[in-house]
Amino acid sequence: MKLQKAVLAMAAALVFGGVVCAEETTTEAPDTGVQATEEAAADGQEAAKQLSEKWTDFQLQVDGVVYQFPMMYADWAALGWTTDAENLETVLEPYQYTTVRFTKDNEKCTAYILNLGINNMPVEECIVGGMTIDSYDWDLTEGEVVLPGGLVRGQADLAAIEAAYGTPSDTYEGDLYTKYTYEMDYNSTYELEVFKESGVLEYIAVENFVEPEGFDAGEASEEVPEAVTAYQKPAELSTDLTAYEIELDGQVYALPVPVSTLLADGWELIPSDTDKVIMANYYGWAGLMKGGQKFSTTIHNEEDYATIPENCWIDTIEVGGYDLELDGALPGGVRVGITEEEFLTILENAGIEYELTSESGDFKYYRYNNADYGHYCEVIIYAGDDGHFPVNTIMKVACSNEFE
Repeated sequence: MKLQKAVLAMAAALVFGGVVCAEETTTEAPDTGVQATEEAAADGQEAAKQLSEKWTDFQLQVDGVVYQFPMMYADWAALGWTTDAENLETVLEPYQYTTVRFTKDNEKCTAYILNLGINNMPVEECIVGGMTIDSYDWDLTEGEVVLPGGLVRGQADLAAIEAAYGTPSDTYEGDLYTKYTYEMDYNSTYELEVFKESGVLEYIAVENFVEPEGFDAGEASEEVPEAVTAYQKPAELSTDLTAYEIELDGQVYALPVPVSTLLADGWELIPSDTDKVIMANYYGWAGLMKGGQKFSTTIHNEEDYATIPENCWIDTIEVGGYDLELDGALPGGVRVGITEEEFLTILENAGIEYELTSESGDFKYYRYNNADYGHYCEVIIYAGDDGHFPVNTIMKVACSNEFE
């Protein structure tokens, strides 16, 4: 079984770091498995709709029954598809999906199972966002598969597909087949492959990763996690320059730090800049304000359930510069306002390796304690002459210590 994070148009504000595609390798389903009852299957067939004429309605008709994607897993199982219990025990994080192999009589397919809720959920509580059918697992002579517009698998050719759906969004010419892709959005597509030997449609993949009508995304818990309760705030900055600590407006924080710790020190959440709910094992945004100073930062939920911003963590803090004009310092005497020469002397006397990572215009960027990605201390030296900051002094300090 392959787990992926879904990239969904409906969640453009929740960026997953790039385009992610499911691999074609999937989990085989043995002949034994979780069986839907005949009564449930009959209910599913009675609820079936008439097959649409438009591919943008994301339907398939299989053995006379219309499948509407997306659908809840329970509705999928009611149609008679089975897999083994181990697959059903898989737990998906929010906006994660997996591919699972299913069997029904002599027909086999792969279905896309996705979690669009805010809490971690097992496969059985998730959504079926689409399916793939190919001639390796599902012989052309087994059953009948009809696409919107009446295109029949095993009969329709390229001309028939274009006549029904128009010019495809993309065309791929392979040695064995021609693939037409019809795309409404990145995760709302049809892929149709007409094999050159047979001249007819053999492979179908339909994806529609959106919320079904009436979908319940779940609720967030306000319970304070044990790790948040156990956090111990340092009384003062360490003398160890390798410690991931930072002083912000006279208060010292070991990173990562709970949002609630900053709130206890007088910071307030800015409602318009703060996500109300942070999904399980995911991140969101928070705006914090104290007096006339404010900053925006990512916050991370390390729990297996959705929660409120107060129960999340901040792993990176920057102090100083033009954005947050407050006193700031790092361990060992590295402080906003000291000179570049004083800063480098502190590092060299402590035997700390550092790197001048960038020198651009009025600014010089130094990093040290740079163990790996997401773990570093940084200072920015001002080398300009506009008078806003003393020349050749530290204008900003930053510290980052991300969760593994």
